[in-house]
Amino acid sequence: MKIRVDRESICMGDDVFSHQMDLDVPEDMTVEEFCSFLQKDRYLPRLDTEWLLRHGGKTITSYNTETKELTNPNVYLKDLIHQGSRGNDFVWIYRRSY
Repeated sequence: MKIRVDRESICMGDDVFSHQMDLDVPEDMTVEEFCSFLQKDRYLPRLDTEWLLRHGGKTITSYNTETKELTNPNVYLKDLIHQGSRGNDFVWIYRRSY
């Protein structure tokens, strides 16, 4: 299954290159597996940070890179894609934890 993922930049030096990637992922990939997959390549910078995964303008999950706490871990990406006309684009939004 093909998806497109992008994320916000977290600082001025981080926005030099695009973070958009086209990925081919398994049909049965969950949000939890997606986070693990992205963290292997350190796609989401590891700070005391919470990231919100959005699809079609709707927040799907929140993920803390320090604690690995994740909401809605068992949601399947394919289910999100097939729910209406939201496409296969996923965006990570940075939210600083205090």
